[in-house]
Amino acid sequence: MRAPALPLLALAICVAAWPVAAWFVSASMDKSNDSASLLAAATALIAVWRTPPSATPAWPLALPMILLTVYAVATACGMPPAAGALLAAAALAALGSAWRLGQRLDAALLALCMLALPLAASLQFYLGYPMRALAGTLAVSLLRMGGIGVVRDGAMLAWGEQLISIDAPCSGVKMLWAGLYLACALALSYRLGALRTAAALAMSCLVVVAANAIRAAALFYSESGLVPLPEWGHQAAGVVCFTAAALAIWAGVRALAGERT
Repeated sequence: MRAPALPLLALAICVAAWPVAAWFVSASMDKSNDSASLLAAATALIAVWRTPPSATPAWPLALPMILLTVYAVATACGMPPAAGALLAAAALAALGSAWRLGQRLDAALLALCMLALPLAASLQFYLGYPMRALAGTLAVSLLRMGGIGVVRDGAMLAWGEQLISIDAPCSGVKMLWAGLYLACALALSYRLGALRTAAALAMSCLVVVAANAIRAAALFYSESGLVPLPEWGHQAAGVVCFTAAALAIWAGVRALAGERT
């Protein structure tokens, strides 16, 4: 396919994906979601736009056409817009990869396009409790190292007669999204390959899980009354843990890119 046909393919994807576009606008305006997904969308657009067009984009352009066809067939069969958005995002990522990056499908760009979908409420619904329970399990291990006999009870930490809840805002879902976004943006900036990008994403997940467990353990001291903290101490603990996680992700991606940290 020649370069002049690229805008036509992009237009075809946009026209075919109009139900997804309507869902995207509606879900982005829903108060149950947040606007962070728009940051991922803007980052993907800027990354593609600022990269010079590939001199030989012909061979990878079959993939966005295939994805567009699969999306159209699935939509005709009644696939929900939220599910169709995954295919539409993949088609746009494949088009951007072929047009500007000279690749069949850039892994970091694909991940950014997925993060751009307004699915915060769904992620919180499906991942919120498991991540709270995981943070509680790891926090119990950390606290027991300090000689505190804590046990996990669901999404709460039980210590004597006290039950200290790990509430939804502390589930770490937003921190996980931010960590994955940072890893994707850095992987795209360093032009990491698919395997190294996958390693960066896996590493960011592990770092965020560890940081969230440390935050839960640190906040236990405050909520239990062992260490009195001011009102802003809760937010400060979250900021410190996320900053440390972000620095670890940055250092990890630089290491994967072969740079010294």
